[in-house]
Amino acid sequence: MTKVAIGQITPITGDKEKNIKKMERFISEAAGQGAQLVVFPELVLTGYNCGDQFFEVAERIPGAATQHFTKIAEKFGIYIIWGMPETSVDGILYNAAALVGPEGFVGKWRKNTLPGHATEATGPGAFPDRRYFKPGEDLQVYETSIGKIGLLICYDIWFPELARLLTLKGADLIVGISGSPSFEREIFEPLVKARAVENAINFVYTNLVGQEGAITYWGGGFVVSAGDKEKKISGSPILCKAPYEGECITIAEIDLEARHKISPYFPFMRDLTTHMYEQLAEAHRRLT
Repeated sequence: MTKVAIGQITPITGDKEKNIKKMERFISEAAGQGAQLVVFPELVLTGYNCGDQFFEVAERIPGAATQHFTKIAEKFGIYIIWGMPETSVDGILYNAAALVGPEGFVGKWRKNTLPGHATEATGPGAFPDRRYFKPGEDLQVYETSIGKIGLLICYDIWFPELARLLTLKGADLIVGISGSPSFEREIFEPLVKARAVENAINFVYTNLVGQEGAITYWGGGFVVSAGDKEKKISGSPILCKAPYEGECITIAEIDLEARHKISPYFPFMRDLTTHMYEQLAEAHRRLT
């Protein structure tokens, strides 16, 4: 069994130093409870409400933040995932996440799908991704001492093809991090569960919480097991649930081998055909 911690945080917009200090406290608390992996939300390093300040606070990956958290990971013997704005050597920005562990820097992900829609509930500034960030074009699965980890960032979770790709690449665990406003709560909770169920895979989800600028985040992260072999249920049960309000660490124990134990009863990967994806690609080409 592997202990995983959800680090639910309200970031201070643009203040990396204070956000890092808060994350350090949470990592220490999680490590004290025996966690081997702690996961923080989307853009937790800087907050989501930075606007043009993103150009000032974004960092290279690996860079200063990854070096800092690598030392903490080495100290506690723990893996750490967090969201942050990344700048490339050419000054292009990405909504990204980094993974470090006791062995050092492991890897990074870039958000593949960028929201640009707005509603009466969100206002025009709730989803600034397309204004500031370029979409990522790859999804890596990283080998660690606790298992193979893949990651989706917020809007990526809405696309079942991405979670399926990580599963096909051999992930034992999919991590989803988000900065989801409170009005999306009833959308995100079933989406995350669906991604776990349709792939028979462990899924760790964490979200920003509290108020940042004009946006209120609903917190509420949770961990879903790949399935229950005895009951022959895919994507169940929910192993832990963070509250909808307040910063906290929430711990779950997960069996990273559960995917392999449940897959004979739910052989989704076996039953896939490339013909499905060929038709999907062709239908999409006709749309564009």
